[in-house]
Amino acid sequence: MCARVPTRAVIVGAAVLFAGLAACQGAPTAAPSGQSASAAAAASTAAGSPNAPSAAAAASPDVGAPCAPKTVPFDAKNFDLTGPWADDEGGIYYLRQIGKVVWWNGMSSRAGPAVALGRDWNNVGRGVITDLTIAVDWSSVPRASELGAGTVTLSIGKDSSGNIQLTTTAWTGSHWGSGLTPCAPG
Repeated sequence: MCARVPTRAVIVGAAVLFAGLAACQGAPTAAPSGQSASAAAAASTAAGSPNAPSAAAAASPDVGAPCAPKTVPFDAKNFDLTGPWADDEGGIYYLRQIGKVVWWNGMSSRAGPAVALGRDWNNVGRGVITDLTIAVDWSSVPRASELGAGTVTLSIGKDSSGNIQLTTTAWTGSHWGSGLTPCAPG
């Protein structure tokens, strides 16, 4: 089987996604000994520092934090996939749904130290929702030691408790887990 090479639109879209993510990140703030980075950011904001991160950045969970399952009831006619999703292999995916288009950044080692996040595998993807299926073109980015590209097809449905989940139905390229479930980092 021959792996598909991402189209120019996917590559350009990934570049735009990363530029947007970079623009959302403030300059790192060193936390004083015994203080978390988010607490340091909040203190910096309160002090009126010109490089202080926004309130949304200060409220962000710590990178590398576990991602606890989140209850999101499934409604086939009204759903928004935007947010963090956990896979069954220790990774985390940040999805953004805009209409019928889904963008993502997926990274390995969600519960490990921040330095390990996305080092085994790290990918970006763009997919289109048709009915309750998402066909995604994805590509690894060079933060990871594993580089690859391919496609994955996900079915949007409900788990045994009636909550939304994305189930893998087909893929090309590297191995894919069984699917994704909504989660709450930190």
